[in-house]
Amino acid sequence: MTRLIDCTRCRVLQKQFRTLRKDFPDYWNKPVPASGNKNPSLMIVGLAPGKHGANRTGIPFTGDASGDLLFQTLQKLDLVDRVVITNAVKCLPVQNKPSTIEINNCQRYLKSEVTGHCEQSHAAFLALGQVAHNALLKAFGYTLSHFPFAHGAEHKLSDHVSLVDSYHCSRYNTQTKRLTPTMFKKVVGKAARLAGIS
Repeated sequence: MTRLIDCTRCRVLQKQFRTLRKDFPDYWNKPVPASGNKNPSLMIVGLAPGKHGANRTGIPFTGDASGDLLFQTLQKLDLVDRVVITNAVKCLPVQNKPSTIEINNCQRYLKSEVTGHCEQSHAAFLALGQVAHNALLKAFGYTLSHFPFAHGAEHKLSDHVSLVDSYHCSRYNTQTKRLTPTMFKKVVGKAARLAGIS
C-alpha cells in the first residue's frame, strides 16, 4: 500500500494541492496522518482536514474552531494525551465536501488505523459526524443500516470494540446550538468510559 503521505489517488484534490501550495506555501498541503497517543484505547475520527486548520498544520483538528472545542473538551476530561485523532478523509476536500470517491479512496488508510486500534483490550471509537460514522462501519465491513447514526448513540461492534456517535464539533453545529459544549463533553466522556480511560 502506498504510504499515506505519498498518496495521489484523488486527482481533483491533487490539483487543489498544487494551487494551495502556490497560495499558501507555508501550509502542510498534503494528506494528514493520525496524531496522538501511540497506544490509545480511544480513537476519535472526524470528517477531513480544514483548510486553515489541519491542512495548515499537518495535525488533525489543530488551528480551527472545530479543534478548539475538541481540545478544550479533552483538556477538561484530562484526555489530551490519552487519545489518537484522525479523519475519515485524509486530504482537504473541495469546499469541505468530500465526494464518495474520495471517502472510498481513503478507506485503505482508515482501515489500517482501525485494525491497529482494535488490538487494544478495550478499543473505543468516537465518530464526529455521520460521514465518519459510515466510514468506520465500512472499514469494519459492517452494514450501515444495522448501526444507525444518532448523537450520543452507543454501538457494540464486537466483544471489546465500541463506537459512540457525536454531531461534528464544527463551528456551524455549535453556532446553531445543534451541539453545545455540554452535549459534547458528555458524549466524549461516554466514549472515554467505554475505552476504560475515564
